[in-house]
Amino acid sequence: MELSRRLVLKYGLAGAAVLALGGLGLGLQGSVPREARKPLQSLTSQEFSILWAIADRLAPAKGNFPPASAIEVPEKIDAFLATVDPATRGELKLVLKLVENALPGVFLDGRVRPFTKCDPATQDAILEGWRLSSILARRTIFKALNNLVGATYYGSPETYALVGYPGPPNYGNLK
Repeated sequence: MELSRRLVLKYGLAGAAVLALGGLGLGLQGSVPREARKPLQSLTSQEFSILWAIADRLAPAKGNFPPASAIEVPEKIDAFLATVDPATRGELKLVLKLVENALPGVFLDGRVRPFTKCDPATQDAILEGWRLSSILARRTIFKALNNLVGATYYGSPETYALVGYPGPPNYGNLK
């Protein structure tokens, strides 16, 4: 293929547009900071803040049930991530940033604000959009996040009595 001025200009402009969109995407990030009650083992403070917001929307306060953040679900997930392989941990970090970033949100959800800067009703609508998306990857990501938060939430001793579970058996007394 012959390299012409027109071709260089065409690809140069396209490249500049991609870089501009990428820069805009970074500008549309910026989570509302949340403080972890324990030292973070796997996540950055930004990733932790995104996880906090997602967890509280997937497991909000309802009746006697506390919100996920009140029983340290984000901290427990951070500790769990320290035990998984780096590739899996990296994938979850990427997912958190994807949910947070407003640039994909503009195209997929029509929003221009990062997830953590949206009000709870909008966050619920965003997650519902992921759950019902026609894009398989979005549905899969929602399911993974929902399962991770749900398993951590209901696997926490603070919720045992609320669901009528006496807790795991004490096998230490068996001889």
